[in-house]
Amino acid sequence: MSEVRANRNTDLWARLMLVAFLANGIGPFGLKVLAMRGLSGEQSRYLLYWYLGGLVFAVAALIYSRDGVNTREILLGAAMGGCSLAGQTFTAMALSKGLPGHIVFPLTTGGSLFLVALAGIVLFKERIGPYGLCGVVLGVASLVMLSMT
Repeated sequence: MSEVRANRNTDLWARLMLVAFLANGIGPFGLKVLAMRGLSGEQSRYLLYWYLGGLVFAVAALIYSRDGVNTREILLGAAMGGCSLAGQTFTAMALSKGLPGHIVFPLTTGGSLFLVALAGIVLFKERIGPYGLCGVVLGVASLVMLSMT
């Protein structure tokens, strides 16, 4: 019975990670579309609906999984959502001021990559192994290539 539950949890986790992977680029893409169409004033409403939709999806996934949730998980999720919202808001502000997307998006993505790696090393004393180093190098290389277009 526990093996069946473990497989179900693994399948659910894989589906949710696929959704997260696909949704990760849709939010910033919408900001760029709004900026290109001269609708920068609508970016706040767009972000409100985007994050409200994410909250509804998270609650639905929690209800579907029927697993309990504790206060620490709620606080961590809220903090992550708040940081994400702040980053998207600053991205929207940069785009609304006329900065080109090929500059804004690599900087916001690269900044996140740098801060996460730095926090892991400094705060959590993590060591970056060969796979982690390859991931960071590939991330930086992809940002450089995207900036060159």
